[in-house]
Amino acid sequence: MAALQQLNFDILCEIAYRADCRTRASLLLTCKTLNKAAAKFILQPSGGIDLWKERKVAQFLRFLHADPSRFQHIRKVHILFQAMAFDGLLDGLRRMEQLETLGLRDVNSSHENFHALADAVAKLTMIRRLEVCSIEGDAACIFLSQIQADLSSIRLSFIRLPRDSFYRRSPRAPWVKYHPIPLLAKCIATLEELTCETWFISPVRQPEFTQVYPKLRRLSIQRNNHLIRIAPFIHAYPNLAQLTVLRDSNVASYHVNDRSNFMQRLHQHRAINIRSQDGGETATWQHLEELTGTIVNLYSLGLTCHVRRVHINELVFTLYLELLSDLLEYAQPQHLKVRGSGALLFDSLHGLATLLRSSCGTRLESLVVEFDLPNEKKDSAIASALSDVADSLKILPLRRLRLRVTVSAGFNSIPKILENFDLEAYLRDLADAVPSLEDAVMHVKSERDRDTDGHRCWTTRTAEAVRVRRLGEEYADTEMYEW
Repeated sequence: MAALQQLNFDILCEIAYRADCRTRASLLLTCKTLNKAAAKFILQPSGGIDLWKERKVAQFLRFLHADPSRFQHIRKVHILFQAMAFDGLLDGLRRMEQLETLGLRDVNSSHENFHALADAVAKLTMIRRLEVCSIEGDAACIFLSQIQADLSSIRLSFIRLPRDSFYRRSPRAPWVKYHPIPLLAKCIATLEELTCETWFISPVRQPEFTQVYPKLRRLSIQRNNHLIRIAPFIHAYPNLAQLTVLRDSNVASYHVNDRSNFMQRLHQHRAINIRSQDGGETATWQHLEELTGTIVNLYSLGLTCHVRRVHINELVFTLYLELLSDLLEYAQPQHLKVRGSGALLFDSLHGLATLLRSSCGTRLESLVVEFDLPNEKKDSAIASALSDVADSLKILPLRRLRLRVTVSAGFNSIPKILENFDLEAYLRDLADAVPSLEDAVMHVKSERDRDTDGHRCWTTRTAEAVRVRRLGEEYADTEMYEW
Protein backbone atom coordinates (compact mmCIF):
# COMPACT_ATOMS: atom_id res chain seq x y z
CA MET A 1 0.00 0.00 0.00
CA ALA A 2 1.42 3.36 -1.05
CA ALA A 3 2.24 5.80 1.75
CA LEU A 4 -0.06 8.79 2.12
CA GLN A 5 1.35 12.07 0.85
CA GLN A 6 2.08 14.36 3.79
CA LEU A 7 1.55 18.11 3.53
CA ASN A 8 3.65 20.52 5.54
CA PHE A 9 2.21 23.26 7.72
CA ASP A 10 2.64 26.07 5.17
CA ILE A 11 0.81 24.09 2.49
CA LEU A 12 -2.10 23.41 4.83
CA CYS A 13 -2.38 27.14 5.58
CA GLU A 14 -2.32 27.90 1.86
CA ILE A 15 -5.12 25.37 1.30
CA ALA A 16 -7.13 27.04 4.07
CA TYR A 17 -6.76 30.36 2.28
CA ARG A 18 -7.79 29.08 -1.16
CA ALA A 19 -10.35 26.40 -0.28
CA ASP A 20 -14.14 26.59 -0.13
CA CYS A 21 -15.91 27.32 3.16
CA ARG A 22 -16.54 23.65 4.03
CA THR A 23 -12.89 22.67 3.54
CA ARG A 24 -11.75 25.68 5.55
CA ALA A 25 -14.05 24.72 8.41
CA SER A 26 -12.66 21.17 8.42
CA LEU A 27 -9.08 22.40 8.54
CA LEU A 28 -9.81 24.85 11.35
CA LEU A 29 -11.27 22.00 13.42
CA THR A 30 -8.24 19.76 12.88
CA CYS A 31 -6.14 21.08 15.76
CA LYS A 32 -5.66 24.17 17.90
CA THR A 33 -2.43 25.19 16.17
CA LEU A 34 -3.90 24.99 12.69
CA ASN A 35 -7.04 26.73 13.90
CA LYS A 36 -5.00 29.77 14.92
CA ALA A 37 -2.58 29.80 11.99
CA ALA A 38 -5.12 29.11 9.25
CA ALA A 39 -7.43 31.82 10.58
CA LYS A 40 -4.58 34.32 10.42
CA PHE A 41 -3.78 33.20 6.88
CA ILE A 42 -7.41 33.56 5.77
CA LEU A 43 -7.71 37.05 7.26
CA GLN A 44 -4.58 38.42 5.56
CA PRO A 45 -5.02 37.87 1.80
CA SER A 46 -2.73 39.96 -0.37
CA GLY A 47 -5.56 42.05 -1.82
CA GLY A 48 -7.41 42.50 1.47
CA ILE A 49 -10.91 41.39 2.47
CA ASP A 50 -13.83 42.56 0.31
CA LEU A 51 -17.22 43.09 1.96
CA TRP A 52 -19.73 44.14 -0.69
CA LYS A 53 -22.90 42.26 0.37
CA GLU A 54 -24.73 41.87 3.66
CA ARG A 55 -24.43 38.08 3.51
CA LYS A 56 -20.65 38.33 3.26
CA VAL A 57 -20.59 40.85 6.13
CA ALA A 58 -22.65 38.52 8.34
CA GLN A 59 -20.39 35.53 7.61
CA PHE A 60 -17.31 37.63 8.23
CA LEU A 61 -18.53 38.85 11.62
CA ARG A 62 -19.56 35.36 12.74
CA PHE A 63 -16.10 34.07 11.86
CA LEU A 64 -14.42 36.83 13.88
CA HIS A 65 -16.64 36.52 16.94
CA ALA A 66 -16.05 32.75 17.08
CA ASP A 67 -12.56 33.64 18.31
CA PRO A 68 -12.16 37.34 19.26
CA SER A 69 -8.37 37.09 18.89
CA ARG A 70 -8.96 36.97 15.12
CA PHE A 71 -9.72 40.70 15.05
CA GLN A 72 -6.02 41.46 15.53
CA HIS A 73 -5.02 39.64 12.32
CA ILE A 74 -6.89 41.94 9.94
CA ARG A 75 -4.73 44.45 8.07
CA LYS A 76 -6.77 45.46 5.00
CA VAL A 77 -10.55 45.69 4.41
CA HIS A 78 -12.62 47.00 1.49
CA ILE A 79 -16.27 47.77 2.24
CA LEU A 80 -19.26 49.01 0.28
CA PHE A 81 -20.12 52.23 2.12
CA GLN A 82 -23.80 51.32 2.55
CA ALA A 83 -22.74 48.04 4.17
CA MET A 84 -21.19 50.06 6.98
CA ALA A 85 -24.70 50.43 8.39
CA PHE A 86 -24.95 46.66 8.86
CA ASP A 87 -25.38 45.90 12.54
CA GLY A 88 -22.09 45.06 14.22
CA LEU A 89 -19.70 46.02 11.41
CA LEU A 90 -18.70 49.40 12.84
CA ASP A 91 -18.11 47.83 16.23
CA GLY A 92 -16.05 45.13 14.53
CA LEU A 93 -13.92 47.73 12.76
CA ARG A 94 -13.17 49.44 16.07
CA ARG A 95 -11.84 46.14 17.43
CA MET A 96 -9.41 45.67 14.53
CA GLU A 97 -6.50 47.28 16.33
CA GLN A 98 -3.99 46.26 13.63
CA LEU A 99 -6.09 47.50 10.72
CA GLU A 100 -3.83 49.51 8.37
CA THR A 101 -5.84 49.93 5.15
CA LEU A 102 -9.52 50.78 4.82
CA GLY A 103 -11.17 50.89 1.41
CA LEU A 104 -14.64 52.37 0.89
CA ARG A 105 -16.78 52.30 -2.25
CA ASP A 106 -19.78 54.42 -3.32
CA VAL A 107 -19.42 57.13 -0.69
CA ASN A 108 -22.40 59.41 -1.35
CA SER A 109 -23.64 62.24 0.84
CA SER A 110 -27.23 61.46 -0.19
CA HIS A 111 -27.11 58.14 1.66
CA GLU A 112 -29.53 58.30 4.58
CA ASN A 113 -26.89 57.34 7.14
CA PHE A 114 -24.00 59.19 5.50
CA HIS A 115 -23.18 61.60 8.34
CA ALA A 116 -23.32 58.93 11.05
CA LEU A 117 -21.19 56.53 9.03
CA ALA A 118 -18.68 59.22 8.02
CA ASP A 119 -18.33 60.26 11.66
CA ALA A 120 -17.77 56.65 12.73
CA VAL A 121 -15.13 56.01 10.07
CA ALA A 122 -13.39 59.30 10.91
CA LYS A 123 -12.83 58.01 14.45
CA LEU A 124 -10.90 54.93 13.30
CA THR A 125 -7.54 56.34 14.34
CA MET A 126 -5.52 53.16 13.71
CA ILE A 127 -5.70 53.22 9.90
CA ARG A 128 -2.77 54.56 7.90
CA ARG A 129 -4.00 54.04 4.33
CA LEU A 130 -7.39 55.16 3.03
CA GLU A 131 -8.78 54.14 -0.37
CA VAL A 132 -12.10 55.67 -1.41
CA CYS A 133 -13.69 54.88 -4.77
CA SER A 134 -16.81 56.47 -6.28
CA ILE A 135 -17.00 59.47 -4.00
CA GLU A 136 -18.76 62.70 -4.96
CA GLY A 137 -17.40 66.16 -4.23
CA ASP A 138 -19.49 67.23 -1.23
CA ALA A 139 -19.06 63.85 0.44
CA ALA A 140 -15.30 64.13 0.02
CA CYS A 141 -15.19 67.56 1.66
CA ILE A 142 -17.27 66.42 4.63
CA PHE A 143 -15.62 63.04 5.03
CA LEU A 144 -12.01 64.18 4.76
CA SER A 145 -12.49 67.18 7.05
CA GLN A 146 -13.46 64.82 9.90
CA ILE A 147 -10.73 62.20 9.56
CA GLN A 148 -8.74 61.71 12.79
CA ALA A 149 -6.23 59.06 11.70
CA ASP A 150 -2.64 59.99 10.85
CA LEU A 151 -2.93 58.88 7.24
CA SER A 152 0.26 58.25 5.29
CA SER A 153 -1.43 57.12 2.07
CA ILE A 154 -4.66 58.22 0.37
CA ARG A 155 -6.25 57.01 -2.86
CA LEU A 156 -9.40 58.84 -3.95
CA SER A 157 -11.50 58.44 -7.07
CA PHE A 158 -14.49 60.57 -7.96
CA ILE A 159 -15.65 58.26 -10.73
CA ARG A 160 -19.05 56.64 -10.19
CA LEU A 161 -20.17 55.15 -13.49
CA PRO A 162 -18.27 54.40 -16.72
CA ARG A 163 -17.44 57.65 -18.53
CA ASP A 164 -18.77 59.66 -15.58
CA SER A 165 -16.97 61.86 -13.08
CA PHE A 166 -17.88 64.52 -10.60
CA TYR A 167 -16.78 67.51 -12.66
CA ARG A 168 -19.18 66.50 -15.45
CA ARG A 169 -22.06 66.69 -12.98
CA SER A 170 -20.99 69.68 -10.89
CA PRO A 171 -20.97 73.44 -11.55
CA ARG A 172 -17.54 74.95 -12.27
CA ALA A 173 -17.47 77.39 -9.33
CA PRO A 174 -16.57 74.90 -6.55
CA TRP A 175 -14.07 72.86 -8.58
CA VAL A 176 -11.06 74.52 -6.97
CA LYS A 177 -12.06 73.34 -3.48
CA TYR A 178 -11.88 69.73 -4.74
CA HIS A 179 -8.24 70.20 -5.71
CA PRO A 180 -6.22 67.66 -3.67
CA ILE A 181 -4.03 70.32 -2.06
CA PRO A 182 -6.76 72.06 0.00
CA LEU A 183 -9.02 69.00 0.16
CA LEU A 184 -6.54 66.86 2.11
CA ALA A 185 -5.24 69.56 4.45
CA LYS A 186 -6.28 67.51 7.51
CA CYS A 187 -3.44 65.10 6.66
CA ILE A 188 -0.86 67.74 5.85
CA ALA A 189 1.67 66.61 8.47
CA THR A 190 1.61 62.86 7.77
CA LEU A 191 0.69 62.25 4.12
CA GLU A 192 3.44 60.46 2.16
CA GLU A 193 1.60 59.02 -0.84
CA LEU A 194 -1.38 60.30 -2.83
CA THR A 195 -3.28 58.87 -5.78
CA CYS A 196 -5.91 61.07 -7.47
CA GLU A 197 -8.20 59.36 -9.96
CA THR A 198 -10.66 61.13 -12.28
CA TRP A 199 -10.36 64.51 -10.59
CA PHE A 200 -10.57 67.91 -12.22
CA ILE A 201 -7.41 69.47 -10.84
CA SER A 202 -6.44 72.04 -13.44
CA PRO A 203 -8.83 75.00 -13.73
CA VAL A 204 -8.05 77.61 -16.38
CA ARG A 205 -7.00 80.11 -13.75
CA GLN A 206 -3.94 78.94 -11.87
CA PRO A 207 -4.96 78.22 -8.25
CA GLU A 208 -2.89 79.54 -5.37
CA PHE A 209 -2.71 77.45 -2.22
CA THR A 210 -0.77 77.95 1.00
CA GLN A 211 -0.66 74.35 2.24
CA VAL A 212 2.69 72.52 2.24
CA TYR A 213 2.95 68.73 2.69
CA PRO A 214 6.53 68.13 3.89
CA LYS A 215 6.41 64.31 3.84
CA LEU A 216 4.63 63.66 0.55
CA ARG A 217 6.99 61.66 -1.68
CA ARG A 218 4.75 59.86 -4.19
CA LEU A 219 2.00 61.45 -6.30
CA SER A 220 -0.05 59.64 -8.94
CA ILE A 221 -2.64 61.46 -11.06
CA GLN A 222 -4.67 58.90 -13.01
CA ARG A 223 -7.45 58.98 -15.60
CA ASN A 224 -7.05 62.69 -15.98
CA ASN A 225 -7.88 64.13 -19.40
CA HIS A 226 -6.84 67.71 -18.64
CA LEU A 227 -3.44 69.34 -18.90
CA ILE A 228 -2.03 70.08 -15.46
CA ARG A 229 -0.73 73.33 -14.01
CA ILE A 230 2.33 72.08 -12.19
CA ALA A 231 3.28 75.10 -10.01
CA PRO A 232 0.75 74.44 -7.20
CA PHE A 233 2.03 70.87 -6.84
CA ILE A 234 5.67 71.97 -6.73
CA HIS A 235 4.88 74.44 -3.95
CA ALA A 236 2.68 72.06 -1.95
CA TYR A 237 4.86 68.95 -2.32
CA PRO A 238 8.46 70.27 -2.22
CA ASN A 239 9.99 66.88 -1.37
CA LEU A 240 8.24 64.84 -4.06
CA ALA A 241 10.31 61.90 -5.32
CA GLN A 242 7.95 59.98 -7.64
CA LEU A 243 5.38 61.48 -10.02
CA THR A 244 3.01 59.48 -12.24
CA VAL A 245 0.54 61.09 -14.65
CA LEU A 246 -1.78 58.81 -16.64
CA ARG A 247 -4.52 59.68 -19.11
CA ASP A 248 -7.87 57.94 -19.46
CA SER A 249 -7.57 57.65 -23.24
CA ASN A 250 -5.02 56.36 -25.70
CA VAL A 251 -2.98 59.41 -26.63
CA ALA A 252 -2.57 58.26 -30.22
CA SER A 253 -6.27 58.62 -30.95
CA TYR A 254 -7.05 61.44 -28.54
CA HIS A 255 -7.42 64.76 -30.40
CA VAL A 256 -6.30 63.09 -33.64
CA ASN A 257 -9.04 64.88 -35.59
CA ASP A 258 -7.87 68.27 -34.34
CA ARG A 259 -4.15 67.66 -34.04
CA SER A 260 -2.87 71.10 -35.05
CA ASN A 261 -5.01 72.94 -32.49
CA PHE A 262 -4.24 70.40 -29.80
CA MET A 263 -0.49 70.60 -30.41
CA GLN A 264 -0.66 74.39 -30.25
CA ARG A 265 -2.46 74.26 -26.90
CA LEU A 266 -0.03 71.62 -25.69
CA HIS A 267 3.02 73.77 -26.51
CA GLN A 268 1.40 76.84 -24.91
CA HIS A 269 0.55 74.92 -21.75
CA ARG A 270 4.09 73.56 -21.49
CA ALA A 271 5.49 77.08 -21.91
CA ILE A 272 3.31 78.33 -19.03
CA ASN A 273 4.54 75.51 -16.80
CA ILE A 274 8.17 76.23 -17.71
CA ARG A 275 7.80 79.94 -16.93
CA SER A 276 6.25 79.10 -13.56
CA GLN A 277 9.56 77.46 -12.57
CA ASP A 278 11.73 80.52 -13.22
CA GLY A 279 11.79 81.70 -9.60
CA GLY A 280 14.97 80.01 -8.40
CA GLU A 281 15.64 76.68 -6.67
CA THR A 282 12.34 76.50 -4.80
CA ALA A 283 10.36 77.00 -8.03
CA THR A 284 11.00 73.46 -9.22
CA TRP A 285 11.52 70.09 -7.58
CA GLN A 286 14.94 69.35 -6.12
CA HIS A 287 14.46 65.68 -5.22
CA LEU A 288 12.35 64.22 -8.05
CA GLU A 289 13.70 60.74 -8.74
CA GLU A 290 11.14 59.15 -11.06
CA LEU A 291 8.70 60.36 -13.70
CA THR A 292 6.13 57.99 -15.25
CA GLY A 293 3.39 58.63 -17.79
CA THR A 294 2.49 59.10 -21.44
CA ILE A 295 4.65 61.31 -23.62
CA VAL A 296 1.88 63.94 -23.93
CA ASN A 297 1.32 64.13 -20.18
CA LEU A 298 4.99 64.35 -19.27
CA TYR A 299 5.77 66.86 -22.01
CA SER A 300 2.89 69.11 -20.92
CA LEU A 301 4.27 69.30 -17.36
CA GLY A 302 7.26 71.26 -18.62
CA LEU A 303 9.47 70.18 -15.73
CA THR A 304 12.86 71.89 -15.77
CA CYS A 305 14.57 69.74 -13.12
CA HIS A 306 16.73 66.68 -13.67
CA VAL A 307 14.91 63.38 -13.10
CA ARG A 308 16.91 60.23 -12.48
CA ARG A 309 14.36 57.74 -13.85
CA VAL A 310 11.93 58.35 -16.73
CA HIS A 311 9.39 55.76 -17.88
CA ILE A 312 7.20 56.50 -20.93
CA ASN A 313 4.54 53.92 -20.16
CA GLU A 314 2.57 54.01 -23.43
CA LEU A 315 3.65 53.58 -27.02
CA VAL A 316 5.21 56.75 -28.46
CA PHE A 317 3.55 57.17 -31.83
CA THR A 318 4.98 59.10 -34.77
CA LEU A 319 2.61 62.02 -34.06
CA TYR A 320 4.30 62.73 -30.73
CA LEU A 321 7.87 61.60 -31.35
CA GLU A 322 9.12 65.19 -31.61
CA LEU A 323 8.08 65.78 -27.98
CA LEU A 324 10.51 63.19 -26.63
CA SER A 325 13.71 65.17 -27.15
CA ASP A 326 12.31 68.26 -25.40
CA LEU A 327 11.21 66.16 -22.43
CA LEU A 328 14.56 64.39 -22.07
CA GLU A 329 16.64 67.52 -22.63
CA TYR A 330 15.44 68.89 -19.29
CA ALA A 331 15.14 65.56 -17.45
CA GLN A 332 18.64 64.28 -18.36
CA PRO A 333 17.72 60.82 -17.02
CA GLN A 334 20.17 58.20 -15.85
CA HIS A 335 17.59 55.46 -16.45
CA LEU A 336 15.10 55.47 -19.33
CA LYS A 337 12.34 53.07 -20.33
CA VAL A 338 10.44 53.74 -23.56
CA ARG A 339 8.46 51.89 -26.20
CA GLY A 340 7.94 53.48 -29.58
CA SER A 341 6.56 52.90 -33.03
CA GLY A 342 8.97 52.22 -35.88
CA ALA A 343 9.62 55.96 -36.13
CA LEU A 344 11.60 55.78 -32.88
CA LEU A 345 14.04 53.53 -34.73
CA PHE A 346 13.95 55.07 -38.22
CA ASP A 347 13.32 58.82 -37.85
CA SER A 348 16.51 60.73 -38.66
CA LEU A 349 15.49 63.90 -36.77
CA HIS A 350 13.76 62.62 -33.64
CA GLY A 351 14.63 58.91 -33.54
CA LEU A 352 16.52 57.15 -30.76
CA ALA A 353 19.93 57.27 -32.45
CA THR A 354 19.72 61.06 -32.75
CA LEU A 355 18.45 61.44 -29.18
CA LEU A 356 21.31 59.42 -27.74
CA ARG A 357 23.90 61.54 -29.53
CA SER A 358 22.43 64.73 -28.06
CA SER A 359 22.65 66.00 -24.49
CA CYS A 360 19.56 63.89 -23.66
CA GLY A 361 21.62 60.72 -23.34
CA THR A 362 24.84 61.88 -21.74
CA ARG A 363 23.93 60.53 -18.28
CA LEU A 364 22.22 57.28 -19.32
CA GLU A 365 23.26 54.25 -17.28
CA SER A 366 20.36 51.98 -18.18
CA LEU A 367 18.12 51.90 -21.23
CA VAL A 368 15.08 49.70 -21.82
CA VAL A 369 13.67 50.30 -25.28
CA GLU A 370 11.22 48.50 -27.56
CA PHE A 371 10.58 49.21 -31.23
CA ASP A 372 7.28 48.17 -32.82
CA LEU A 373 8.25 47.82 -36.47
CA PRO A 374 5.86 48.89 -39.22
CA ASN A 375 5.23 46.54 -42.11
CA GLU A 376 6.58 48.70 -44.92
CA LYS A 377 10.28 48.92 -44.03
CA LYS A 378 12.82 47.04 -46.12
CA ASP A 379 15.67 44.93 -44.78
CA SER A 380 18.25 47.55 -45.71
CA ALA A 381 16.46 50.26 -43.69
CA ILE A 382 16.21 48.00 -40.63
CA ALA A 383 19.88 47.04 -40.78
CA SER A 384 21.00 50.63 -41.19
CA ALA A 385 18.80 51.87 -38.32
CA LEU A 386 20.01 49.18 -35.91
CA SER A 387 23.60 50.01 -36.82
CA ASP A 388 22.98 53.71 -36.12
CA VAL A 389 21.50 52.86 -32.72
CA ALA A 390 24.55 50.74 -31.88
CA ASP A 391 26.91 53.58 -32.83
CA SER A 392 24.97 55.95 -30.56
CA LEU A 393 24.96 53.49 -27.67
CA LYS A 394 28.75 53.16 -27.81
CA ILE A 395 29.29 56.74 -26.61
CA LEU A 396 27.13 56.35 -23.49
CA PRO A 397 28.12 55.33 -19.93
CA LEU A 398 25.66 52.41 -20.08
CA ARG A 399 25.55 49.72 -17.42
CA ARG A 400 22.38 47.93 -18.55
CA LEU A 401 20.70 47.60 -21.97
CA ARG A 402 17.42 45.93 -22.83
CA LEU A 403 16.61 46.12 -26.54
CA ARG A 404 13.51 44.54 -28.07
CA VAL A 405 12.37 44.60 -31.69
CA THR A 406 8.75 43.54 -32.12
CA VAL A 407 7.54 42.67 -35.60
CA SER A 408 3.89 43.61 -36.00
CA ALA A 409 1.18 41.28 -37.26
CA GLY A 410 1.08 43.33 -40.47
CA PHE A 411 4.14 41.50 -41.77
CA ASN A 412 3.34 38.51 -43.96
CA SER A 413 6.62 37.08 -42.75
CA ILE A 414 9.44 38.21 -40.51
CA PRO A 415 11.98 40.34 -42.42
CA LYS A 416 14.98 38.27 -43.46
CA ILE A 417 17.39 40.73 -41.86
CA LEU A 418 15.83 40.02 -38.45
CA GLU A 419 15.46 36.31 -39.07
CA ASN A 420 19.18 36.04 -39.81
CA PHE A 421 20.38 38.89 -37.61
CA ASP A 422 23.33 37.87 -35.42
CA LEU A 423 22.09 39.07 -32.03
CA GLU A 424 25.11 37.72 -30.18
CA ALA A 425 27.56 39.56 -32.43
CA TYR A 426 25.57 42.78 -32.12
CA LEU A 427 25.73 42.69 -28.31
CA ARG A 428 29.32 41.47 -28.23
CA ASP A 429 30.37 44.43 -30.36
CA LEU A 430 28.55 46.77 -27.96
CA ALA A 431 30.12 45.17 -24.90
CA ASP A 432 33.61 45.53 -26.40
CA ALA A 433 32.98 49.22 -27.12
CA VAL A 434 31.34 50.11 -23.79
CA PRO A 435 33.54 49.08 -20.83
CA SER A 436 30.89 50.10 -18.28
CA LEU A 437 28.23 47.76 -19.74
CA GLU A 438 27.43 45.11 -17.13
CA ASP A 439 24.68 43.23 -18.93
CA ALA A 440 22.74 43.55 -22.17
CA VAL A 441 19.81 41.57 -23.56
CA MET A 442 18.28 41.77 -27.03
CA HIS A 443 14.99 40.22 -28.18
CA VAL A 444 13.49 39.92 -31.64
CA LYS A 445 9.83 39.07 -31.18
CA SER A 446 7.45 38.23 -34.03
CA GLU A 447 3.96 36.88 -34.47
CA ARG A 448 3.82 33.72 -36.54
CA ASP A 449 0.30 32.29 -36.67
CA ARG A 450 -2.62 31.82 -34.34
CA ASP A 451 -3.41 28.70 -32.39
CA THR A 452 -6.63 26.73 -32.65
CA ASP A 453 -8.30 29.11 -30.16
CA GLY A 454 -7.35 32.16 -32.19
CA HIS A 455 -4.68 33.35 -29.75
CA ARG A 456 -1.51 34.95 -31.05
CA CYS A 457 1.56 32.75 -31.26
CA TRP A 458 4.81 34.63 -30.78
CA THR A 459 8.35 33.51 -31.41
CA THR A 460 11.27 35.18 -29.69
CA ARG A 461 14.99 35.10 -30.42
CA THR A 462 17.17 36.19 -27.53
CA ALA A 463 20.81 36.96 -26.91
CA GLU A 464 22.66 38.38 -23.92
CA ALA A 465 26.06 39.69 -22.99
CA VAL A 466 26.81 39.62 -19.26
CA ARG A 467 29.84 40.93 -17.39
CA VAL A 468 28.21 41.22 -13.97
CA ARG A 469 25.51 38.73 -13.02
CA ARG A 470 23.50 39.82 -9.98
CA LEU A 471 21.94 36.76 -8.36
CA GLY A 472 19.19 37.28 -5.82
CA GLU A 473 17.01 40.25 -5.01
CA GLU A 474 19.43 41.55 -2.41
CA TYR A 475 22.03 42.15 -5.12
CA ALA A 476 19.71 43.63 -7.74
CA ASP A 477 20.16 47.27 -8.73
CA THR A 478 16.57 48.44 -8.36
CA GLU A 479 17.28 51.88 -9.77
CA MET A 480 17.82 50.45 -13.23
CA TYR A 481 14.75 49.52 -15.25
CA GLU A 482 13.88 46.03 -16.44
CA TRP A 483 11.32 44.69 -18.88
